[in-house]
Amino acid sequence: MGTARVEGYSSLARDDESSAIVNTDMNAYQLAKKRKEKMQTQTNEINTLKGEVGEIKELLQTLIEKLNG
Repeated sequence: MGTARVEGYSSLARDDESSAIVNTDMNAYQLAKKRKEKMQTQTNEINTLKGEVGEIKELLQTLIEKLNG
């Protein structure tokens, strides 16, 4: 893959075949991957908590029905 530096940007290069602009800063890439992973973990935790709250609501409704019924 041949690349040419983008004028004015030290961490950007243009791919000769596709003409795509590619970020060559590996530190920025690693940080972006970590941010994405952290966001996915948080999303999973939130979804788990939503499910658990739903289960608690169902249990409370069942308990109230048994006490009233």
